[in-house]
Amino acid sequence: MPAHGSPRVASLVPSGTDIVAALGMGRHLVGVSHECDHPAATGLPTLTSSTLPGPGRLSPAEVDRRVVEATRTGTPLYRADRALLASLEPDVVVSQDICDVCAVPGDQAGAAVPGGARLVMLRATTLGGLPDDLAAVGNAVGAPRRAERAAQAVRTALHDVSRRVAGTRRPRVLALEWGDPPFVGGHWVPELVEAAGGEHVLSGPGEPSRRTTWDEVAAADPDVIVLMPCGYRLDTAVAEARELLQRPAVAGLRAVRQDRFWAADAGALFSRCTPVVATAAEVLAAVAHPGRSPRVSVRGAVRVGLPRAARAGAAPAPSL
Repeated sequence: MPAHGSPRVASLVPSGTDIVAALGMGRHLVGVSHECDHPAATGLPTLTSSTLPGPGRLSPAEVDRRVVEATRTGTPLYRADRALLASLEPDVVVSQDICDVCAVPGDQAGAAVPGGARLVMLRATTLGGLPDDLAAVGNAVGAPRRAERAAQAVRTALHDVSRRVAGTRRPRVLALEWGDPPFVGGHWVPELVEAAGGEHVLSGPGEPSRRTTWDEVAAADPDVIVLMPCGYRLDTAVAEARELLQRPAVAGLRAVRQDRFWAADAGALFSRCTPVVATAAEVLAAVAHPGRSPRVSVRGAVRVGLPRAARAGAAPAPSL
């Protein structure tokens, strides 16, 4: 925290921008990543770029192929603009050390930080790690008490979601962080499913996302499937879900035939371990327990179904 009490903050990752804004410090942001979509990021200099086209410009399979090839060859998927970052003279730089496929890797971020600036790495891979990330940012920007209050608000909100669905049958839910090829949801996502009154299949709390197969999904036989392609917004997720329904292996899944196949806004709700996880749990509760959890104020998920003639006893498909 600088002596003048007004920290200049640069964020190289959307979750960093979200947390800074959640602590009421958004006005101190001086630069953000190319993926930062919080209103506090509007009009600020862009400090990162990706070697991949934006969501929807490549097929999911092609994105996966390029990511695998980049990983094999050690080619960076993201770049930080060191010169621009230095020119902004930040006191605090927020980045992440969780996933090299999602944002500028930790080692690149560390190398890009100007001398004298404080680097804060977000490291939460479970909901239990979120208070630590909030505290780290809060301490760096001079808002430790706000960080404590934000962490308590998240705990209270998650408890409230769980309380409302307590005592109901826990449906078996599969969150998919990618569709082609399918990847099982990982890190904090299984915990969100549990908080929403479901039982996540094929992965547990804190486990990283992993590649799976539609045969493995069929064998797990989930009651509900939620497609939340990492970093994608709702319209792109819905389009991908509709493409997947053209495949017999997907159309034949019991959850799909019973009209319990959903597409969700991963970019806004599930790809970041920030205070938004409380809203993400609300959305999952409404998906897993229709009619038990009140409708949420965001359009967080859409039920994507087969034509009525192709499924058994489907109910009308609301949006949440």
